[in-house]
Amino acid sequence: MGIQYTLKIDGDILFVTASGSDESPSDVEEYTSALLKICLENGVRRALCDETAVTTSLNTLDTYEIGMFLSKTIPTWLKIAIVFDPDTSFDLRFFESLVVNRGQQIKIFADTGSAMTWLLD
Repeated sequence: MGIQYTLKIDGDILFVTASGSDESPSDVEEYTSALLKICLENGVRRALCDETAVTTSLNTLDTYEIGMFLSKTIPTWLKIAIVFDPDTSFDLRFFESLVVNRGQQIKIFADTGSAMTWLLD
């Protein structure tokens, strides 16, 4: 099924609402590559990704692979707040630690308000 999304750009912020399913690292890589292209083409420096409607069947090794892909692909000046359903099976803290320890400005949140506060800080 993959990940479907809608976009809105407001100033230098990209707002993403995603749904669907990420069944493999390639689903996530395709999604993030498309979003990165949009950011680069539109001068976006921050992104708020609401992924509360995304289901996942990724395991810890997949999470590691995705984190490494993002660490190599996403510019460190791009600040990304991701809102996940806290009940997801995706290993959120492992993912966040992985990318932050590699210099990324990517944080995971359970609610949009906290994500936006961090993004604007």
